[in-house]
Amino acid sequence: MMDAGCSRVIITPRRGLPLAGYFNPRPNTGVLDDLYVRCVLLRQGKTVCGWVSFDLCMVSADFVDTVLARLKQAGFRHGNGLIFSATHSHTAPYVTSLFGTSPDPDYLRSLVDKTIEAVLTAEQNLAPAVLKLGGVKDNPLAFNRRYWMKSGGVMTNPGVRNPDIVKPEGTVDREIGVLAIEQDERVVAILANIVNHTDTVGTNQVSADWPGRMERCVQMALGYDPVVLTLIGCAGNVNQFDVYSDEYQGYAYARTWQIGKCYAEHVVAQLKKIRPLNVDRITLVNKTITIPYRTITKEMCAAAQAVLDRVAAQDADRDLTSEGVAAGEGPVARFFAEQTLACHARCSGRRRRFRLVTLALGDRFAVTSLPGEPFTEVGLAIKRRSPFKTTWPISLAMGACGYVPLAACFARGGYETLPVEGGAPREDTAERLICATGTNLRRAYRTS
Repeated sequence: MMDAGCSRVIITPRRGLPLAGYFNPRPNTGVLDDLYVRCVLLRQGKTVCGWVSFDLCMVSADFVDTVLARLKQAGFRHGNGLIFSATHSHTAPYVTSLFGTSPDPDYLRSLVDKTIEAVLTAEQNLAPAVLKLGGVKDNPLAFNRRYWMKSGGVMTNPGVRNPDIVKPEGTVDREIGVLAIEQDERVVAILANIVNHTDTVGTNQVSADWPGRMERCVQMALGYDPVVLTLIGCAGNVNQFDVYSDEYQGYAYARTWQIGKCYAEHVVAQLKKIRPLNVDRITLVNKTITIPYRTITKEMCAAAQAVLDRVAAQDADRDLTSEGVAAGEGPVARFFAEQTLACHARCSGRRRRFRLVTLALGDRFAVTSLPGEPFTEVGLAIKRRSPFKTTWPISLAMGACGYVPLAACFARGGYETLPVEGGAPREDTAERLICATGTNLRRAYRTS
């Protein structure tokens, strides 16, 4: 017999608290929609596993460790079976130090308390449940955002109808996975595995972005309020912009609703097609991986200093626009030069440790965590190598390590490959994550 429990707690920040997601902090001017921490737990016999999802840009490994320690103090003994992940909203407060901005201590303490509340409430709600699993390879709103240009290099977000675009650098994982949890003959929770970036609002107002609107649209379609967790797949080089379309795709809350509604329609349609997932055993596998920072060479530092000497400091006070990020000029060039030197001073040669958590439900379905923002090809490689019929790689989980490009991408260009403080994983990180996760999955499959 499978038991399930779910909960949802508001984590919306106070007015004025800076929002993460861009290169400079933006004090929020109000709330478009609430942020939540959501928890879904499953229990089979004495084994408990589950997911804790935050409407935040990212979570740190230290934050996860703090929550796990507090849960243990509260009597929760199943921390090794939890995957903590963020939806990557760019209109949510800082929880990790990013580009010189640190989290608000009061908000961080409150977030820990509310996460504990969410997990313990879900545990109290554990009751018999039926699981149903399905999916569709139809993600109409996801596009690889890195493009080969006529100049011979790769540019990120080159702009709609840019005549210098040759073709996308890579592909997109178009699978949308859906796991529904039913109790008393109604759906009480839905987990959706979707590959796309979460940056559509573009204001200084708090919002959960399209995952929050997707949940609301699912609830409106069903006529009641199940908990809907969006588990973001490997989307480090994927976003919602179709550079070949003339339709308006700019940042706007109406666009957020549009994307949320589209994904909700896909999820609700799958609820009519998905089939029961019979789980006779939950298998948990934890593996720790060490991810070194990139080595910042003397040549890289010299080039960065040359940029600082060339670009006046007053120019760096201007907004860092998406056009500037794509072109890598002016204040954007100065920003990344400063980050290169900061990474050299405080990160180069150091290492970070992250837990890779794999949850296997029987021998058909597994979910596995990945830190940071791996490129979509990482998730596809993990799926191809997995012994399970259905595998969900979950990014932005158990900690933040920055973008994780393929090794070949570093020589091509695009800002995802540039070193920044707190990011900049070593060039071989993608393949190491694929191999380590594959080991987890094979071990889980043998045990299941």
